[in-house]
Amino acid sequence: MLAVLFPNFQSNIAFIIIVISGLTLAISLLFVQSFSKKNVEKPLEMMVNTAHHVIGGLPSDRVHVQDMYFSEFKRTAEAINVLADKASKDIAELKKLEQVRSQFLGNVSHELRTPIFSIQGYLETLLDGAIDDNQVRRRFVERAHANAIRLNVLLSDLIDISKIESGEMRMSYRYFNLVDTIKDVLTALEYQAQQYQVQLINDIGNEEITVYGDKERIGQALTNLIENAIKYNKPGGHVQIYTDIHIADVTIFIKDTGIGIAQEHQDRIFERFYRVDKDRSRAVGGSGLGLAIVKHILEAHNSHLEISSVPESGTCISFALKR
Repeated sequence: MLAVLFPNFQSNIAFIIIVISGLTLAISLLFVQSFSKKNVEKPLEMMVNTAHHVIGGLPSDRVHVQDMYFSEFKRTAEAINVLADKASKDIAELKKLEQVRSQFLGNVSHELRTPIFSIQGYLETLLDGAIDDNQVRRRFVERAHANAIRLNVLLSDLIDISKIESGEMRMSYRYFNLVDTIKDVLTALEYQAQQYQVQLINDIGNEEITVYGDKERIGQALTNLIENAIKYNKPGGHVQIYTDIHIADVTIFIKDTGIGIAQEHQDRIFERFYRVDKDRSRAVGGSGLGLAIVKHILEAHNSHLEISSVPESGTCISFALKR
């Protein structure tokens, strides 16, 4: 009936259907293009740009995971952010290490320069004619010799620090008699204590105390600690060494009547080249590395240093060794 009334009806319907289909397809393509641009192209571009920034040394950039439509993109974005976080931490650590290295080299240069210049000055004075004066000659040679010893101590400590930093300092763990080691250290430091008018008091007794560790390195740590207690003591003072024995370990105490350490310095005295009193530290000698070496040695024994000190009253330093 419609075909009779409207002879072109079927062709018109076909045309309309084609137009509607075309419009629908066009709208669908526009929608797909818009969706693709928003949820595929932009996220991919964002992730690529962030990756380039991280590679280029700007790890602060991050991908906004919440903007991702597809779960696969979210996981990729999260992975990129994790890498960026790691890169950021690595760069911060490298900058810190570079700063420490620069400071360390500056300190080493300064510490080396002082004894070298002193030796050079004394020798030049002797060569300029002072060598003919017996009293001056002997005094200057003694001072040059003292600075040569100081230089040797510094170089030895630098070698130890280098071995520690590179992991080349090997420990030889075994059981040994702590009493014998402490007695040997005190005997070696007896003359130095006399020079500083400081008495060494051995309160560990004669009964054998067996501990587990590297005998030579523990001896080195004890030497550094007791030597500091002597140098920073007062004339007429003393250094007392005693122990507290437990079932699993032994605590060694080194107590002095010296100048003490203020609270604000106590956490830093084991840093390399850190000096509470720079003038006095250089006057008494030493490399500025001794306590840092002690710290590393004890950490290798799963031990740490405890410090208690009152300015002008003295210091007590202790650490424990396994039995």
